[in-house]
Amino acid sequence: MKLNLFGRKQKVVVNGISVKWQGYAHKLDGTPVNGRTFDLVLPFQNKTHEDMLTKAASFKAQEALPAVIKAIEVSNPFKLVSVEPALPITVQPDQKVMLKMRFEAPDYNYEGPLAINLASDQVEAIHMEITKVIVHAKGRDTEIETSSRIMSMAKGQIFQEKVQMFKALSFGDTVSKVEISAPFKIVSTDPKLPFTLDQTNSYIATIFIQAPDNSYAGTLELTVS
Repeated sequence: MKLNLFGRKQKVVVNGISVKWQGYAHKLDGTPVNGRTFDLVLPFQNKTHEDMLTKAASFKAQEALPAVIKAIEVSNPFKLVSVEPALPITVQPDQKVMLKMRFEAPDYNYEGPLAINLASDQVEAIHMEITKVIVHAKGRDTEIETSSRIMSMAKGQIFQEKVQMFKALSFGDTVSKVEISAPFKIVSTDPKLPFTLDQTNSYIATIFIQAPDNSYAGTLELTVS
């Protein structure tokens, strides 16, 4: 650290770290700073989710893609000195890498956060928390059991929702139309519309849904008629 006129070292305290990747920020604890430069090892994993990869014959399935970190930006007053592996860094689906970064601290007293942005050319990701799924049918509302889940995915990506139709309809009923509440959009259904509930014990319909362009937390509502 730089000495001041009275021979004391400058004090730098990083009290929190924020790591941003594709529009979503992860909060980490702070780190000690004992010199003009300090190191940080950040684990990064390109997570994929099987339930986001559609298998409908009506459109092309979305495949898990490598994640590419093309640059690392840090907030003032810190500077990035080096990073291993060297940029750009390509991380395959479900692969985990350790980003070894060295930073330069300011030459004056500072206490505050360190913000790190992992930049990519890829479409930004959104974060979705589906608290419950409601099906509107025959003038009543039915909540689908165990329907809550948390997902991270690219803007506009297709995901699927499996619905036990006997929760809202009866044997012999025909479904001609499926609508969904904003900000979601219906892409397709399996089986294709129209379909008739012609199985006595169970009838699972898979609804393929396009995700919105922004993060969302709340209810997913379907209307079938």
